[in-house]
Amino acid sequence: MSDDLIIRAAVDADVPQLAELYNHYILNSAATFDTEPHTIAEKREWFAGYADSGPYRVMVAVEPDGRIVGESYSSPFHRKAAYRSSVETSVYLLPGEVGRGLGTRLWDALYAELLQADDVHQLFALITLPNDASVAMTESRGYTLTGVWKEAGRKFGRYHDVSIWQRPLRP
Repeated sequence: MSDDLIIRAAVDADVPQLAELYNHYILNSAATFDTEPHTIAEKREWFAGYADSGPYRVMVAVEPDGRIVGESYSSPFHRKAAYRSSVETSVYLLPGEVGRGLGTRLWDALYAELLQADDVHQLFALITLPNDASVAMTESRGYTLTGVWKEAGRKFGRYHDVSIWQRPLRP
C-alpha cells in the first residue's frame, strides 16, 4: 500500500476492477456466498444501485497508478421499508493488502459519507466464520457481536456459520 493511496467514491469506470476484486473472493473464499463470478455487466448492474449521496455508497482505495486495492460499501440490510435506516457494510481488499489498516481506512471513509445521509441509524456487518482478521477489524470499529447464524450457507462443500455484528452510525 502506497503512502499516496487515495480513498474516494467509486465511479462507473471502476466497475471492471471492482468485479475482478470481488471475483477473487467468489472463487477463493467463503467470505461471500456468491458462487459464480460476476461479469462486468452484472457488476455494472449492481453498481447502479449505489449513488453519490444517501445510504448506499461504494468507496474505493486507489493507488497512484489507478489500481484499486480495496472497496467498502453500504447496502440495504433488508428490503422491507422499516429497515431503510439500517445498512449492511462490507469491505474487500486485494490479496496482500490485508493487515495494513486499509480496511479500517475504507470503513472510516464510508462512515464519513454515511454521516451525510439523512436516515442511516444502524450499521450491520456479516462475517463468515472463521475469519479472525475481519472479526478484529469489525470490533475495532465499534461493532458488537449480536448473534451467529449456524451453518447458514454452503460453499466449497461445507457449511459455514455467519456472525452478525451491529453498531449505531452515531455512537
